[in-house]
This record gives sequence, structure tokens and C-alpha cells, in this order.
Amino acid sequence: MLVMNGNWENAIRESFNMKGLYRHGRVKFLKTIWEMSKTAFDTPREIQVVVDSNNELFISVGSASFVSFINDEEVVGMKLPVKCWVHTHPFGAAYFSGTDLKTINTWRLHMLSAIVLGDNEHQTWMQSSDIMQHHTYKRIKKISFISRSSEKDE
Repeated sequence: MLVMNGNWENAIRESFNMKGLYRHGRVKFLKTIWEMSKTAFDTPREIQVVVDSNNELFISVGSASFVSFINDEEVVGMKLPVKCWVHTHPFGAAYFSGTDLKTINTWRLHMLSAIVLGDNEHQTWMQSSDIMQHHTYKRIKKISFISRSSEKDE
């Protein structure tokens, strides 16, 4: 794995604030995770971020289609319950895969929420309601403006 942005993990940490996990600040946090997933490495890779009950972040990177914590050392000090498990699907689609659903089912008593990020969308699961919601962001199409006075008639 070739790292293109050696500051990728710090960028995620700096974008996090506890109050922002569920409201206004969440946009910056999720956007940063998504951007690092797409640009920080030689190819787009899944990133996962676990926010524990002390608001500490546990971060790992995987392949284009899978991410995990490789060994116990990566989660030393993690306090339950997990407030949120965030991970990316850098190929673009935000949905909980079969593997994701198994992870949620395994951790459901010790995890308050989960978010999967895709291209201009995310899906959430909340323990309190035990439902999944899909959120799509407004896409902005940029169109270059060409002055009619500079166009040539042919």
C-alpha cells in the first residue's frame, strides 16, 4: 500500500468533535473520512473509524473492499459501548453489506450507531430505533459559462 497523504489519520482526528458526531459537525467529519478514503492512498481504500464511549477514535485502513482491525493492539483501550462505527465503500455505494450486517449483529448490544459512507450518500443504523436510513446528498453540477458575445457564428 502506497500512502499518498501521510497526514490522513490526523486529518480525520482533527475533523472530529464529540458534539459534531450527530449534528452539524458530522458533515465535516464524514466528509474528511470519505476524502481520505478516496485520496490518501495509491488506490481508493476502505477506512473505518470507531468512536468509543470516551470519544476516542480508533482508525484503520484496508483494501478497496474490506477493512478490519488486524490485531488486538489496534483496539487497546477502546471503551464500550461504541458510540459509532463509521466505514467507507470507496467504490461509491453506501449500503450495509452482508459483512457489515454481521458486524452490526455481533456488536448490536455494545454499539449505539453505525454509518457507511458512499459517493454523495450514507446509510445509518441506530441501536435505539434498530432501523437503517439512507441519506443522499444534493449533487451540484458545475457548468462553465461562455459569454455569447465571445462565441463565433459559423
